[in-house]
Amino acid sequence: MIVLVSPASSYRTSVYIAAAERQSIPLIFVTDGEPDLVRSDISGLKVDLSNSVTATKEIVERLNGNSVEAVIGTDDKVVEIANRVSHALNLPHNPISAVRATHSKELARQALQHSELNTPRFVVVNVDNYSEQELEILQFPCVAKPTSLSASRGVIRADNLEELKEALRRIKGILEKEYGTGQTFKALIEDYVPGTEHALEGYLSHQKLETICLFDKPDPLEGPYFEETYYVTPSRLSASVQNEIASVIHQACNILGLAVGPIHAEVRVDGEQIWVLEIAARTIGGDCARLFELATNIGLEEYILCKAAGKRTSTIELKQAAGVLMIPVPSNGIVRRVEGVTNAQAVEHVLEIRLNVREGQMLTMWPEGDLYPGFLFARGESPEQVENALRTAHSHLKIVTMPIIPALVAPEIQNSD
Repeated sequence: MIVLVSPASSYRTSVYIAAAERQSIPLIFVTDGEPDLVRSDISGLKVDLSNSVTATKEIVERLNGNSVEAVIGTDDKVVEIANRVSHALNLPHNPISAVRATHSKELARQALQHSELNTPRFVVVNVDNYSEQELEILQFPCVAKPTSLSASRGVIRADNLEELKEALRRIKGILEKEYGTGQTFKALIEDYVPGTEHALEGYLSHQKLETICLFDKPDPLEGPYFEETYYVTPSRLSASVQNEIASVIHQACNILGLAVGPIHAEVRVDGEQIWVLEIAARTIGGDCARLFELATNIGLEEYILCKAAGKRTSTIELKQAAGVLMIPVPSNGIVRRVEGVTNAQAVEHVLEIRLNVREGQMLTMWPEGDLYPGFLFARGESPEQVENALRTAHSHLKIVTMPIIPALVAPEIQNSD
């Protein structure tokens, strides 16, 4: 029996449930929504997930002694709860301090800064109240980012002091919109690291890191904003560099205290130097997990469930090259229509176009935005073939938006005596 902890808003829920059905792995589904809306043959628990301590206590009590093999958290918001439940049930788990470090860029940087790994110099400041003296440790260009948000939201490159001050102002606005006003918000500012960016999907167990998949990000992510676009596998890096990436990420996991379960790691490669950017104690976000299935013929969530349940899994073998384009937001505005879908779908090696937007929906560009209009998927004989197909298909797409016009408020008419 696997316990799956998932927020009601998570898109991963249905994918995990379908994967469990294919592998005949029984699930208990824990959510803060309505578990009976998923499927009648799956046990469901509705639990308030807003507090990790009380949620853990309730979940453990309501499991009623069920034989549980593993607890999986689908999203960042519930990974800590899954680990707490695992600890309470004497199952393999990560320390809470390690999980929290994966949620906080500040804690992660602090843990890694005194190691032998390449880590950029950094400082953490209050976005409302900082002095220029706090910034003297930095060199330009630098990158400012919120300490907690994901998906490159609020990540801004600054080439001078004035740009940095403007970046901190924008980060404050993003955080206030996310969490409300009247709070103290922090930003991490670090040296900009040049090089190519890559992502590793892996699984930790028995003091080892298994590399599930290594992705290249062929677009140069140089700023000023860092909206992600292309993911392509297999990587075109040399075998020695790929092995070094896995080694560096494993060292970083050990330093953070991560020991079990899936991880998603981001690195930059600059010549012979490998820089760890982030490590999350979960699988890759968005619809990007489908790349794994396209390249290996087994779903990522299915593979993770098998590992957690102790089922034997064959060695991962890439069958074909695969790639995804997270369709960029072309402009701020309200969606009118998407043109060119038929022509994009007709491009050789393009498998599918998934559009997440509809007419009337508002789109916001990065760094304030966090919603991709959709995803393009392709599969082919080589990563070059896949990348070319995605770029050609994207050239056919046009997202037509209408500018957002602020409402005009008529002035009050003063009554004259």
